[in-house]
Amino acid sequence: MQPLLGSDPSRIGDYRLLARLGRGAMGGVYLGRSRGGRVVAVKVIRPDLAEDAEFRERFRREALAARSVGGFWTAAVVHADPDAEQPWLATEYVPGPTLHQAVVDHGPLPEATVRSLAAGLAEALIAIHRANLVHRDLKPANVLLGPDGPRVIDFGISRAMTGKSLTATGMFLGTPGFFSPEQTLGTEIGPPSDVFSLGAMLVFAATGTGPFGEESTAALLYRVAHAEPDLLRVPAGLRPLLAACLAKNPAARPTPSAMLDQLGESSPQGSQWLPPAITDVIAQHATQLQQTANAALPDTPPPQPVAAQPKPVTRAYTQAQPAPAAPPAQPAPPVPVRDKIVPARPKQTAQQALALPRVRKDSPGPVFATGGRVRAALSALACLLIVFGVNRLYENYDLGSRVSTELVGVFRLGTLLLIISAIWSIGRMLLPSLQLKINSDGLLVSRMGLSREIPWSQIQRIGVVGTGKRTSLAVWLADGTTPGSRFWHRARSYHGGARIFPIGATGGWLTRRQEAKRVRTALAQYATGRYDARIL
Repeated sequence: MQPLLGSDPSRIGDYRLLARLGRGAMGGVYLGRSRGGRVVAVKVIRPDLAEDAEFRERFRREALAARSVGGFWTAAVVHADPDAEQPWLATEYVPGPTLHQAVVDHGPLPEATVRSLAAGLAEALIAIHRANLVHRDLKPANVLLGPDGPRVIDFGISRAMTGKSLTATGMFLGTPGFFSPEQTLGTEIGPPSDVFSLGAMLVFAATGTGPFGEESTAALLYRVAHAEPDLLRVPAGLRPLLAACLAKNPAARPTPSAMLDQLGESSPQGSQWLPPAITDVIAQHATQLQQTANAALPDTPPPQPVAAQPKPVTRAYTQAQPAPAAPPAQPAPPVPVRDKIVPARPKQTAQQALALPRVRKDSPGPVFATGGRVRAALSALACLLIVFGVNRLYENYDLGSRVSTELVGVFRLGTLLLIISAIWSIGRMLLPSLQLKINSDGLLVSRMGLSREIPWSQIQRIGVVGTGKRTSLAVWLADGTTPGSRFWHRARSYHGGARIFPIGATGGWLTRRQEAKRVRTALAQYATGRYDARIL
């Protein structure tokens, strides 16, 4: 959970918004509380989608159908308003991490947990398909791990986004690697498509990676449609079932009911179906939820209709009445003149200080570091050897007496430049590398024990820009400002944002390509809704 920003609404419908939960393809997601005290997750649709009348109609139809979905393992839709200025949807709030976050932070799940997960999700698909819905975007980020079992979210709503509103911006629905071949090739999509996505998601839960690798989008789409999945690291007891789910032919895939028959009695049982580390995370989510929901917040009541005010009674007079005498004016007290007007700074309360978003250093995530120390050392050594060799040549052959004074001056100037270059290279060799860590909290840039934190809640857009040695990570902040440079960290402006980490300085051309690929993969995992892969 992150605190609300100044640009966030404070109330949606009858729900008071308490915190930010994240962003998705449809818009922002908030933690809300009803007037009766029920806590829900409120998804507010993006303004550009809200302007599309066709999208509103699809959203109305799909939200109505999603409210009819029953079952044990789906997050129930409790309220929706497709006619609001920004349409919104309220669902049951599940105090737990997504499957994606749990696997990234704690590694692959045990086989028994994957079996329980498969049984719960298969039962969820039965309920979704019984309501004549197809999820179309079943992925680890759309599965929440609750204390008593998994919950599928966003079911049925994804179909509302398949129109021109998204394709006009060059985006596509779904997540490469969890697509079905039907989605990739543009053929008819039905319930077997969800079974394929479920199989890919269970492979991710059991191994930590998807069945088709973690390559670029184009490579993933090709492998989903034409290559066989990699199931070597899947436990042997699950391999036949997941191989059947990932069949290219939709007719060859098992139905969710047939999956339950193969899994047997594997449904989640109580609070012990997850590893202890993830159970502890769920307990922390529940505690944070209780603290946030019970916090004393200045509530803004919903607008009330304005009652008509009675007109003042007009009194009739037959004779003009003299106006009462005004009291004598009192002289105004002198106003002290201040030499300098200084605006008062608002005091920060202890509660606000604790609510500030932080980027935890110990939170798991990939680390990137600038290189070039070896090259700097070789450059310094080469410069010093040249200076030493030229000086020996100058002394042994007494060049000072054989050449003109102008050439001696050029010789000395060249020697001085080589010495300066050597000193510069030595400084680069001794300077500690700049490090970048990307995790679930945001970005952490550090050097020499100093660090700069940029939480995801402060970032509006992020991407990899430039090519070759100029490849960098660039960010655009939500408040429109740009990160300033510090004496240990230089941030260069870039089209309204700032380059904050030089990926091109991590090594040679091969290392640069590998590190840029790693950064893009990390952003796709952690910067959901903020990572823009189209930035160049």
